[in-house]
Amino acid sequence: MKNITVIGSGTMGNGIAHTFAQFGYSVLLIDVRQEFLDKGMDTISKNLDRQVKKELITEEQKNKTLSNIKTSIDIKDSKDSDLVVEAASENFDIKRKYFRILILCANLKQYLQLTLHQSQLLKLLL
Repeated sequence: MKNITVIGSGTMGNGIAHTFAQFGYSVLLIDVRQEFLDKGMDTISKNLDRQVKKELITEEQKNKTLSNIKTSIDIKDSKDSDLVVEAASENFDIKRKYFRILILCANLKQYLQLTLHQSQLLKLLL
């Protein structure tokens, strides 16, 4: 497993993306608007700056972590993902839209795993 998609760039999503990227995974961070992605990436960068300041990581590790994260407003860009982590807004219509597209996207890998922090949601989508 190398390619991770995180849907949602808010507090939870950007933290998940940060952690995967810091451990060498290739991360695609997806949200509905570019402004949300920009804010999420800014938060990740500030958090990494704090880690550098505390000497928990080096500047090189910070830069590598940031280079491991790409952003998109198109859920279809997740087609090569091994794992999709849903951390989107608690808006059911947004979640339904994302998961319907993921389910219908024929290019998703055979063993794609979907993680949900609301376990019953997938049943409602189908």
